[in-house]
Amino acid sequence: MTDLTSRVALWRAPATKLAVAGGAASSISPTTLELLQQAPNLEIIQRPLLEPDGRVADVVADADVVMTGGVKIDPNVASQLRRVRFVLRPYVGYDDIDVDALSANGILFANVPDAFIEEVANHALALILGTNRKLLQMDGFVRDGRWAAGDRARQVARPIRRLSSLTLGLIGFGNIARLVTERARPFGFKIIASDPFVQPEVAEAMGVELVSMEDVLKRADIVSVHVFLNKETRGMLNAERLATMKQGAYLVNTARGPVVDEPALIEALKSGHLAGAGLDVFEEEPLAADRPLMQMGNVLLAPHLASYSEEGDQRHQERTAEIALRVIEGNLPERKVVVDKNLYDQIEGQLNLAPAAAS
Repeated sequence: MTDLTSRVALWRAPATKLAVAGGAASSISPTTLELLQQAPNLEIIQRPLLEPDGRVADVVADADVVMTGGVKIDPNVASQLRRVRFVLRPYVGYDDIDVDALSANGILFANVPDAFIEEVANHALALILGTNRKLLQMDGFVRDGRWAAGDRARQVARPIRRLSSLTLGLIGFGNIARLVTERARPFGFKIIASDPFVQPEVAEAMGVELVSMEDVLKRADIVSVHVFLNKETRGMLNAERLATMKQGAYLVNTARGPVVDEPALIEALKSGHLAGAGLDVFEEEPLAADRPLMQMGNVLLAPHLASYSEEGDQRHQERTAEIALRVIEGNLPERKVVVDKNLYDQIEGQLNLAPAAAS
C-alpha cells in the first residue's frame, strides 16, 4: 500500500504526461485526442499498458494520468503505477478495473458515466416494449409466410398485455434507470425499483416505489437490469432468484451480461417460467452461433449496442476529454465521476482545495 500523503503530493505539481495505455489494440478517438492536444505542455503517450513480460511499461508507470481499458488492472498492476494520480476508464463499465487496488495505492479512479445514458435508456425501453409486443415472433410470422397462409397471429402472439396493467421493475436506480422511468411512465406502467444506494424519497419524487430486489423480482411483470458489474453483482440474478420471478415475466438486460447467470436464465426460458427476454449483453461476447440463446424464439437479441448513437459517440469523446483535462489543468476531477468518493474526500481534505464540481 502506498502512503496516501506521498500520493497526494503528486497532485500539487502540474500534470504533464497522459498515457493512453490499454490492451494491444487500444487507441484514443480523434475528437478526444484533438481536445487533449490543446492542453499546453502535455505529452500524450499511446502504447499498451503492459510489457510482454507482464510488467507495467515505465513510461506508463511514470505518467500523471492513465486512460485505460481492455486490460485488467489488478493489485499487482496498481502497485506499479508509481507516479500515477488518476486512472480514467473512458466508458461506463469498469469490471476490468480493481478499484479497491487503485484506492489502496492512493490513485483516484473514474469512469465516464453520463455520456450516453440517453441511448441506453432508449434501448432498454425498446427491448421492454419489443418483448411485450412479441415483435421478434411477429416479424417471423410475417416473413415465414404464415400470415399470408391464413394462420392467426393472435394465437402466436398470445398473451400480449396492456402496458398500463403491468409492473415494471428496475434493478438499480441510477442515471439510466431514472431515464427509463421518465420514458416508461407515459405508457402507464406501475414502476418499482431496488437500489441500496438510493434514498426512498429520491425514488418517490419520480413516482417510483423503492423496494428490495426480492420484491422487484416477485412483483414485476418485466424486470430491467441497470447495475454495474462488480464482485457483488456478478451472477446476482442466479437460478434461485430467477425462480422467484413471476410466472410469464420478462427479463431485460442492458447492463452487463455476467450480472445474470446465463445457464439459469436459459433454463427459466426453456421451462416456460419466464415468457421471454430482451438482451443486449451476454456472459461471453460476441455471442457464438452455437449458444442456446441463439436458438430461442422468445429472446430478442442485440449486439451490445445500447450505448450507440452518432450524437452519443460525439458526446462521449468530448466528455472523456473534459474529465481528463480537468486533472491535467491541475484540479481534482469532478467528484461525481469518481468511484471511490471516500478517497476523493481524503485527498481533497489533504490538499485543502476549493471543492470541485458538486456530485
